[in-house]
Amino acid sequence: MPFDLSTVQDYITDARTLLLDKIYPYRYGDDSLLVALNIALLDARRMRADLFVYKYGNRVPAYDAVTGEKVPIEPQFRKAIVYGLIAHAMFRDGDDVQDARANSFLGVMEYILTGGVGPKGPPAPVRGGTPGPGNPAT
Repeated sequence: MPFDLSTVQDYITDARTLLLDKIYPYRYGDDSLLVALNIALLDARRMRADLFVYKYGNRVPAYDAVTGEKVPIEPQFRKAIVYGLIAHAMFRDGDDVQDARANSFLGVMEYILTGGVGPKGPPAPVRGGTPGPGNPAT
């Protein structure tokens, strides 16, 4: 079966890849990533209620285990949910570099979901490395 970001496990696996967290013991536990997935879905509902309202009304699906349970997001918006998941996981690190990267991932999530509608346009990518003289975090 192809990898298509259709299950909770798919989202967690892809997030771990982008977080460089694929070797056990994980830096980000399953519980932490599940909370981040649920928050990303709430953010998606805030930005694009139409993705949920026809199936769920005012409710947003939430998950409490890393399983093969389906996540009901249209394929073209699944990457946005992964980026939102990663952003919320990084915000918990309490690290200035991670906060800048998290904001970048959150901006990309918003851009994908809204099509860049708004005055800012697409977010600028954040460069890696430690901020300091000659290497700003933005």
